[in-house]
Amino acid sequence: MARLDNRSNELVDEYLKSFMSDYRSGSENTIRAIKSDLSRFLAYSHSKKSLSGEKVFTEGFVLEYIAELRRTGLSDRSLSRHLSTLRKWFSWLEVVAKDPKLKISLSHIKGPRLPNLLPKALSVDEIDSFFLQRKKSIKSWIDCRDVALFELAYSSGVRVSELVSIDEPAGKKSLGSLSLDKMEVEVLGKGAKWRRLPIGEKAKDAIEVWLQYREQVLFEKGDYTRKSIPLFVNRFGKRLSVRGVQRRFSIHSLQSSSRLSITPHMLRHSFASHILQSSKNLRAVQELLGHANVTSTQIYTKLDYQFLSDVYDKSHPRAKKKK
Repeated sequence: MARLDNRSNELVDEYLKSFMSDYRSGSENTIRAIKSDLSRFLAYSHSKKSLSGEKVFTEGFVLEYIAELRRTGLSDRSLSRHLSTLRKWFSWLEVVAKDPKLKISLSHIKGPRLPNLLPKALSVDEIDSFFLQRKKSIKSWIDCRDVALFELAYSSGVRVSELVSIDEPAGKKSLGSLSLDKMEVEVLGKGAKWRRLPIGEKAKDAIEVWLQYREQVLFEKGDYTRKSIPLFVNRFGKRLSVRGVQRRFSIHSLQSSSRLSITPHMLRHSFASHILQSSKNLRAVQELLGHANVTSTQIYTKLDYQFLSDVYDKSHPRAKKKK
């Protein structure tokens, strides 16, 4: 194999460091997925011992690799992600390696066509029903914490990674803060950009109740002396993780009457959809969601139309009723 293969793992690590420096707030899941994709590609290339390094880094070899992934039964969405990872990897590698033999363009390789999936969102009635059921089923401080967490997620539209980063009180190194007096949260989002978001009265009330329980939890754990404290803690008095939030959503979804399995991102979608339906202000929704590009927000206009279309189909006497 060529000299490049001898340090392929080092190059992957260098690439990930470069990626994280450019996207400092990139999620751990994104980094993990990129590393997994590249490791899988390099493992496949190393299995072809008869090939030289130069032949591995070619458009033809990438086509062979993608075909192999398809044979393993990988979904179209996963195939598309693998191809996207390789495109960015080779572009970076060309600059770093500075080897003309490694100059490769994957622009001619087309990934599978993916359906334009609209984000799933709950209706206003479903949101009301969900929160009513959660409040009626409170049996412990964990349930009380979950209600506050759900209310804040829907009230502000923050990402789950931003939600668990909020501290109260906040310190100099905190990645998020809460002000109940001003009824707002401030979070560090993607692209290392801060944004300030208003929160509603119901979220404020739920958080005030939760903070009383949190004080008791931290006191019992003997961990109430820090300058900054996570707003949401687990049963050990430590910061609630993203995975922990996802598990709590799964548990509460089983107890919900909604037809959908409710996720943290679904509340974010619902927040955006309901704000847009009421205000028709796409620019405001973009700012609230922390989208760098308005095209990321425009998908909610389609979601809004889908909502209107459903209402029409159910209400207009001459509409074709969908089954």
